[in-house]
Amino acid sequence: MERLTVAEGIRDIETIFERVANEGVTVELERDNRVIVRITPSNTAPRIEGGPMASDLNELFASLPSLGDDAESFADDVEQGRRSFKPEVDPWR
Repeated sequence: MERLTVAEGIRDIETIFERVANEGVTVELERDNRVIVRITPSNTAPRIEGGPMASDLNELFASLPSLGDDAESFADDVEQGRRSFKPEVDPWR
């Protein structure tokens, strides 16, 4: 994380925006040794061109092999695994 004065940030704002967007760095701007602005990358991921769409999920699920006779055994294993974990405790109660 980089820290600059507000004056430095104003002078180089375009460069800061480019670095935040392209390199993913976070930049803090300070005045009187106190951070007043933090510039961070957004959490929105770009859409990958040519990638799978939600509408392709039905086709994907249909193409997966059936569990057949193993389905009941698998469900039993999952339930046994669930029972082996201790109940979650809320530390704030």
